[in-house]
Amino acid sequence: MRTRIVRVVPAEHCWALEIEGLAERPQRFSSLEAAIAAGWDRAKRENAELHIHRQDGTVRLRSGLADDPLGVKV
Repeated sequence: MRTRIVRVVPAEHCWALEIEGLAERPQRFSSLEAAIAAGWDRAKRENAELHIHRQDGTVRLRSGLADDPLGVKV
């Protein structure tokens, strides 16, 4: 079974939380910190990986639930 991916991605004038494999509308957040906090919560609930992207779309951080979140505090 493939692990679901929760992505924090740049959106127009904000940040968005996208859940791979779900047809739900992305959640939008005014700050990167708020999007990351929501992403960690969702990834924990779904036993998913969290991928945090930069403004240019490249991946800044990729972490699975079993991984330590690199000491990232939000």
